[in-house]
Amino acid sequence: MNQVDANPPLVSVVTPTYNQGPFIEEAIRSVHCQDYPRIEHIIVDGGSSDDTRQILSRCETTFSIRWLSEPDKGQAAAVNKGFALARGDVIGWLNSDDVYFDTRAVARAAAALAENPQVDIIYGDIVFIGQNGRILRVQCAPGYRASRLRRGCFIHQPAVFLRRRVIEKHRLDEELSYAMDYEFWLRVGGEFSFMHLPVILAADRHYPGRKMVLGWDRLLRERTLVQARFSSRSWRSPSLGRAVDRLVSGVPRRLKGLFRFQALRKKTDFAFGATFPSILKMIDLQLCRGSIRRLLP
Repeated sequence: MNQVDANPPLVSVVTPTYNQGPFIEEAIRSVHCQDYPRIEHIIVDGGSSDDTRQILSRCETTFSIRWLSEPDKGQAAAVNKGFALARGDVIGWLNSDDVYFDTRAVARAAAALAENPQVDIIYGDIVFIGQNGRILRVQCAPGYRASRLRRGCFIHQPAVFLRRRVIEKHRLDEELSYAMDYEFWLRVGGEFSFMHLPVILAADRHYPGRKMVLGWDRLLRERTLVQARFSSRSWRSPSLGRAVDRLVSGVPRRLKGLFRFQALRKKTDFAFGATFPSILKMIDLQLCRGSIRRLLP
């Protein structure tokens, strides 16, 4: 057994939540079922008016969680509060309506950081799931390039793990309500190194009542403002760059996702209650173009 296995670093998972009673327990269970030996799960509730606090009170007797519930300034403020409470050397950020993908997700992320000491932030692939856990699409991320990230956000927050030194120097911009993760990746990218881990680490839940679905127009405006803040001069327009990205990288990654989607039917170690569409529906969901809003029922 090597030193990393003998004394693994503590991983802190921060979960912001507000009125997410239908989903919060499954998020907790997806952390609790991880086979990694040292995890602390910090849940920051913004003073929910639904049954979230009752669920947290019940779960703390069964699962190892630390939680608090009080009014805050929004999601970014809740995450920052969780970062301040985190004691781990490795930090994850899992929203309360998302879940880790399988029981090995945290272990894979921690191992990737241990094996690559020059890397500060790793990000994996994700699946989009529906309200009841139905897998909608496998989203394979590209390798990291700062110029590409400025053209559009391909890093999915629930599949990100970062070293403590990142949050010791940077926190989320609490003035942003939708694009705070995108702004954070762009800002820390100027100082810290990213690496893509080509495995599925998390499931991003997509449903009609989701915050980004309800506030889609505001999300787009915030993303545009963030891109302008970090823009660099280039001979190529952003729209042309995105078109090249879709052609050169997007189509192959979508096809790769289709084969991985089919292979998931044999998987047995999910960290959530996964279900699958029919083969024909799977192909349609995986290959459809456009925004993830097209995945809504």
